[in-house]
Amino acid sequence: MQQYQRREVQDWLNLFEQQKQSGLTAVEFCRQQQINVQTYYTRRRDIRLQRTSSKFVQVKREVTKVESYTEEMGDDLLLKLGNAQLSVPSNISTHWVAAVMKALAE
Repeated sequence: MQQYQRREVQDWLNLFEQQKQSGLTAVEFCRQQQINVQTYYTRRRDIRLQRTSSKFVQVKREVTKVESYTEEMGDDLLLKLGNAQLSVPSNISTHWVAAVMKALAE
């Protein structure tokens, strides 16, 4: 019965580098080193995933349904959203409103 050698991540990294430097294909290299080719490819994939996935964090965006409405009150425009409200003159600059909305969206 064949005895399997348990390798640490650094050992695998060294083997991957040796294979690259040897100029041999992974299959030829594994045959020479008596490494199971499937294990070699599996460990290479797993280690690459571990090294790249730890640098990124997946963020799930949550979409919230918001109900809003406007009321015209004399010369002012009253904007209400939930418990918040904003009263602005009806002749307010559209650029100012757009800038405020952009800032609130960030």
